[in-house]
Amino acid sequence: MAETNNFLPLMLDLSGRKIVIFGGGSVGERKAELFCGCADTVVVSLDFSERLQELEASGQVRLSKLDLTAATDSKLREIVSGAFLVIPATSSSELNRKISNIAGESDILINQVDALGSVVIPSVIKRGDLVIGISTLGHSPAVSKYTRKQIENVITPAYSDMIRLQDELRSFLKLHIKEQKKRKVLLWKVLENEKVWNGFSESYEKAAEEAYKIISDNVGNFE
Repeated sequence: MAETNNFLPLMLDLSGRKIVIFGGGSVGERKAELFCGCADTVVVSLDFSERLQELEASGQVRLSKLDLTAATDSKLREIVSGAFLVIPATSSSELNRKISNIAGESDILINQVDALGSVVIPSVIKRGDLVIGISTLGHSPAVSKYTRKQIENVITPAYSDMIRLQDELRSFLKLHIKEQKKRKVLLWKVLENEKVWNGFSESYEKAAEEAYKIISDNVGNFE
């Protein structure tokens, strides 16, 4: 029988949180690029990729030069102290396990790149305020990548504009219709209208014009 899957997707505010990544190669670089825009991101390694050096130069990450193979346990504990999440991404599985064990002593969340840790970082699709995470819990990166490509074909950049428009319409409708259920009906009429979606290909203003026409044509039914 397969082990119980206790992983649950969450959206976390990482503002001011410390993320420590061990390893300055391609994997560490990819993790740093994901987190640097929303958390205090530190990368620890003896050498760093060119991209990581660029991220440091632009103030997006902090690089800490250290020979991890020679680092003592006390030094590693010092580095992970206060971290919200630790990512061991070195080329050594043994070193990654050592870092994971040390972080685990302080109940720090761990994302392991060569094993299933306490945190699984999904493949992420962003369309403005729409965020979609995809994961197979490490069982099939190929399926995860394939799924992402399929979703990206459906969830176009227009979704970002629709979120903006829906937010605008919600504020407008709150001024004119008291009942939430009635506002919901109108918002769905806009959401399901092909002319509104097609309008985004021309401009946001064109789509908004179509949306407000729908509201105007139907608002009388709810007053």
